[in-house]
Amino acid sequence: MSVQENKDLVLGYVQAILVERDFSKFSHFTAPDFYIDRSAVPEAIKGEEGLHTQMDMLYGAFPDLKLEVVDVVAEGDKVVVRFAAPGTHQDTFAGIPATGRTAIWKGLVMYHVVDGKIKEAWANWDDWGLIEQLK
Repeated sequence: MSVQENKDLVLGYVQAILVERDFSKFSHFTAPDFYIDRSAVPEAIKGEEGLHTQMDMLYGAFPDLKLEVVDVVAEGDKVVVRFAAPGTHQDTFAGIPATGRTAIWKGLVMYHVVDGKIKEAWANWDDWGLIEQLK
């Protein structure tokens, strides 16, 4: 696949899975052994079920979360997306009861595309910055 096709695949995944949360399209974008190595989580987030659980937790705490793509950079089989995700803290998150505050969670995720599917991702989100905004 070309660099542009890789970018298009990743942006399609972001829109369908992360923004619209349409997990019926998960296998369209991801390899069967897809996982996310997330800096703040000791074990990888594996497959559709693992990501679905993470997204449910996040949207449970921030129901109006708006995941925005700020930048996309790609080279070869890697695509990096810089995100900003504003949302209102309306339920417990990281042990912090709902505050009603609006916070912006920021992060970088590098996706690895193999044979037309996203095989793995490395995610680094500013959890500390988000928690500081909620205090």
